[in-house]
Amino acid sequence: MRAMQRLAVLLPLWALFGALAVAQLNVSSANAVKDQSSSTTGSAAPSTAMFAGGNSSGNLTGLIACDSSAQISLSTVTTTQAIALASNKSIYVCAMLINGAGATTAKLVYGTGTNCATGLTALTPAFTLATGSNVSIGNGLGYLIKVPSGNALCVTNSAAIAANVLVTYTQF
Repeated sequence: MRAMQRLAVLLPLWALFGALAVAQLNVSSANAVKDQSSSTTGSAAPSTAMFAGGNSSGNLTGLIACDSSAQISLSTVTTTQAIALASNKSIYVCAMLINGAGATTAKLVYGTGTNCATGLTALTPAFTLATGSNVSIGNGLGYLIKVPSGNALCVTNSAAIAANVLVTYTQF
């Protein structure tokens, strides 16, 4: 009985002091963070900037953050430009949403000339849409599709039924 009483007194003390003896606390001073007063959006990255990247086919690649969006509604059988080409710049699509108002197919394509008529090339499969159906891919961080430099991004609709498309992108 006495052993149990001693154990009942010692266990809480051991837990309290034993836990404190094992714990470690490491403190370091953080590097200064660039804020609005010391850097400008769109300026060259400061030498102390952090790089966020990932493994892409065995190579370190930086994440692409999209900062623009384009919306287009098609209601005829057509290919229509969503994002204009820029000489020597690629378009990076980070997210897209395609909504159908009925039975149609829609896909992203690229090319040059009016509504991508020259060199028309598919970027996505033709997504089959029904009334109220959606295809949603991506979240705006990291690109899904890269349009080759010097080409525009267009959307092709296969029927005279509304297809609504929203893409987030960046171009450089």
